[in-house]
Amino acid sequence: MSAGRDAHWDVAVVGAGTAGLAAATEAAGAGLDVAVFDQLAPGGQLVNLTAVHGVPGFTGSGPDLMARLVERAEAAGVAVRYAQVTRVHGEGPLRLDTADGEITADAVVVATGLGPGRLGLPGEAELAGRGVSTCAGCDGPLFRGAPVAVVGDDEWTAEEALELAGLASAVTVLVPGEPRWSASRAARLAAVENVEVLAGASVVGLRGEGVLSGVVVRTVDGERELTVRGVFPYVGRRGPEALVEGLPVDGAGRLVAEQGGRTAVRNLFVAGDARAGAVEELPAAEADGAAAGRAAVAALRSGAGPTPAAAPPAGGLRVVDPTHGVPPADEAAAMASGGTADWSQVALFSNSKPNATELLQGLGARLQEHWALPELGFASKPNASVAADKDTIDWLSERFKMVLVAVGD
Repeated sequence: MSAGRDAHWDVAVVGAGTAGLAAATEAAGAGLDVAVFDQLAPGGQLVNLTAVHGVPGFTGSGPDLMARLVERAEAAGVAVRYAQVTRVHGEGPLRLDTADGEITADAVVVATGLGPGRLGLPGEAELAGRGVSTCAGCDGPLFRGAPVAVVGDDEWTAEEALELAGLASAVTVLVPGEPRWSASRAARLAAVENVEVLAGASVVGLRGEGVLSGVVVRTVDGERELTVRGVFPYVGRRGPEALVEGLPVDGAGRLVAEQGGRTAVRNLFVAGDARAGAVEELPAAEADGAAAGRAAVAALRSGAGPTPAAAPPAGGLRVVDPTHGVPPADEAAAMASGGTADWSQVALFSNSKPNATELLQGLGARLQEHWALPELGFASKPNASVAADKDTIDWLSERFKMVLVAVGD
């Protein structure tokens, strides 16, 4: 593509990990021009796993899974671009600063994940690459047959410990508080003989001159020195707090978002581990990215106005109420400024009463035939006397732009 074409996209996704590729695939599948940006290569942390667990229907390595995700994204029309995005400007048109120049986009999805772990101890920087590492898949072979420590409490900590267990002579998992990883990972850790998990253990010092020789561990019983050749910290990881100015973040620098990854900046979304409250599981990251991609599509379609198939007058959706003497052809029909209804995204919702459901189904059949709708959503409450299910409402709000409701009694 030409440089000019690459300078603007309908949707730009920052980060080509599981969540970022899912968001890009979803948006491209809806017919938008989408690019995903990554500094080095697609995959994020996933490419460093020799075996992937917890993904239904998949058996293989991280690179195998990532190759599948990239192939799916490119088949949908996603353009993969290798460039570091250093800043996203949310004021006015969305702009991205990259090493190759400025990019503009109608919508942006931030899916950068989290930064590397940090112990925050004296000498840590000097020992980086000399015993201090943040990638078991990358550096694990350097510690084959040697004792190592892993520091953290989350899913990735457990996964890295399991990765190292096949290489190191002993793996000590130091958990500052209590483990937050899943029961399945806890069971896998417990089943490995050379892995020991110590809860309530913090690393307060590093030992070694030029090369790591051990760490000082503090527990309720006091401090002791643990002899290890390598330490892998997964504490102190930060979200992309400095990437977008002015957005609220949580205590770990992850971006605060609403349903579908919407942030306080118009048409800016966040997905995956970069989002505050995200579940650190691969299936969850993929679902989170897909939700952000759908939300970006919905935002752009609503902002673009009605489709030609509906052909309402420019400026909004024509609102006609024949019961008040305003026929459909009357030029004086009321106009809703900024209307965003799209007749290709219609859903029906009833309170489960038979007469309400029949009314909607009859109306829906006529709408679908008249407007040649490719899809017509339908949902109802399981019981007329209870509140609507939240997941159902979320699905309707994310997937459809117009919801027709009928209530029977």
